[in-house]
Amino acid sequence: WFCNHRGNTSGAHIVNHLVRAKHKDVTLHKESQLGDSVLECYNCGCRNVFLLGFIPAKSESLVVLLCRSPCLSSGALKGKDWDLSEWCPLIEDRSFLPWLVKAPSEKDQLRARPMSAQVL
Repeated sequence: WFCNHRGNTSGAHIVNHLVRAKHKDVTLHKESQLGDSVLECYNCGCRNVFLLGFIPAKSESLVVLLCRSPCLSSGALKGKDWDLSEWCPLIEDRSFLPWLVKAPSEKDQLRARPMSAQVL
């Protein structure tokens, strides 16, 4: 598992690994808030995390994952309980959003091995 911390790199280790390995699918860790879920678009099933974002429900405390293209741009959930203008990407500033993938605690960071971008 890769962490959502930058260390000495320009982006989170998990995002650097995804880019360098040309991977796009992500399964969350079983101990995450959402369990071992596969991140995918609610509407079409797209698993490219670089295209995925979320939209909060207007009335409930839940979110839906929706890909930027084609689902968001085509208005796939228009008229339902979602405000498409509130769409936000899952990856921001080369890191996953902290509510989705937690960054390691300071204690865990001190225990971790330092890694360069080349090692990732």
